Amino acid sequence: MLKIKNGRDFIGGLTMICVALLFIWFGRELTVGNSFQMGPGYFPVMLSILLIAIGALIVVQSVVVHAEESEPDMWNWTAFALVILGPVGFGLVLSGLGLAPTMFLLIVGVAAASRYANWRHSILLGLFLSVCSVLLFTRLLALPVSAFGPWVPFLGSV
Repeated sequence: MLKIKNGRDFIGGLTMICVALLFIWFGRELTVGNSFQMGPGYFPVMLSILLIAIGALIVVQSVVVHAEESEPDMWNWTAFALVILGPVGFGLVLSGLGLAPTMFLLIVGVAAASRYANWRHSILLGLFLSVCSVLLFTRLLALPVSAFGPWVPFLGSV
């Protein structure tokens, strides 16, 4: 009989395996193809297989490695709210603000959820990733998203 030594990792690994199996189940009607002629189901199936492998490794680790005995941390509800509402806010204000300010606000806002984040580093990271996102998505990939939207009147046409 196997003894689970780290229950949190065991449940997490099983959850990853179940999610991957659900993705395979929902995409079962898509043509997978092969590596040279990929069908629409190829990428989801390959990601699901990778997720199953990672989940299996975590389950094996949970049976082999003991968990550290420590006091459970208090739940940081502010962090949960910021991490969940950040992408929702991103989707709601992207068309109005544009990509650069929306990325900046998302990164700085979600970084505020961490007790380890420094506000100076968060601002620098937000600026850097905003510039990189604008260059990648608007210039290199030519996606139909503007760097600055109509809510930013002095830069709206950039």
